[in-house]
Amino acid sequence: MLRRWAAALMLASVVSGMPNGAACAWARAAEPFEVVPRPPADRQHHRAALACALVGAGLIAASFPLSDLADRRYAAYLAESEPSAVEERYRATVRADRMASGSLLVGEGLLVTAVWLRFVHRSREPRAGLVVGPDRCALLVRF
Repeated sequence: MLRRWAAALMLASVVSGMPNGAACAWARAAEPFEVVPRPPADRQHHRAALACALVGAGLIAASFPLSDLADRRYAAYLAESEPSAVEERYRATVRADRMASGSLLVGEGLLVTAVWLRFVHRSREPRAGLVVGPDRCALLVRF
């Protein structure tokens, strides 16, 4: 019993002699936090990407009515019986179909360009350059 009592007393004396917390946290808590300045935000305007996306979406949306127009002209071409008018209706059908296809393809191309401009392309970084100095010589190439 005496051993337990002595062990508890020794443990209490050791614990009371330790500083408060790990690595003197109480002393650092009294100091204010260090102010770390934020770097200025490098705001890049993505107007070209937005314009490409809007025009691309508009051209894709315009391809659907043009496709319907081509379908109506094709139906009129099939119903035509006069030989002189058949050729004109066929040309009008092909023209409307090509306009619808072109509008869809160009619109999709503009959407891909908008994604590339917004997320891939970095206009401020050089694509190729030579860094020469007294302590280094390097060739920088970016793709």
